[in-house]
Amino acid sequence: MNAMDLIKIIWPLVIIQLAFQIYALIDLFKIKKGKTKNLSTAIWAIIIVLGEIIGAALYFIFGRSEE
Repeated sequence: MNAMDLIKIIWPLVIIQLAFQIYALIDLFKIKKGKTKNLSTAIWAIIIVLGEIIGAALYFIFGRSEE
């Protein structure tokens, strides 16, 4: 497998990851201040950005308010 084949495989995964992170950040900043569970909005933003796809998943599982 050469580098171009690897890039062709990884490219869609990178796009999906970025889309998921952007969606999580948009959802996070649409929520009214103080309405996230467990942590502040700034901390959740850091987790989403630095945690990549796992950070975004953690936000949707543990941080998103039910309202």
